[in-house]
Amino acid sequence: MYLARHATAAAAAGEPEQALEIARCAADIAVETLSARMRRELVTLQGAMRPWQDAPVGQDPGEVLAPAIGGS
Repeated sequence: MYLARHATAAAAAGEPEQALEIARCAADIAVETLSARMRRELVTLQGAMRPWQDAPVGQDPGEVLAPAIGGS
């Protein structure tokens, strides 16, 4: 759960590449553990990445997070 929060903090700090790198690890853990709390945090991250939705780095979160949050 803290990895997902760390990724969200990185996005809020204007570091989308770092956020995405951390999110990859968090999403893998969320899938492996089936953690609902982690999935909720990843949904929050998805929102935090919206400012970059038109940039290449902004295209990746949906792909990275889909397995963990069910493609939302």
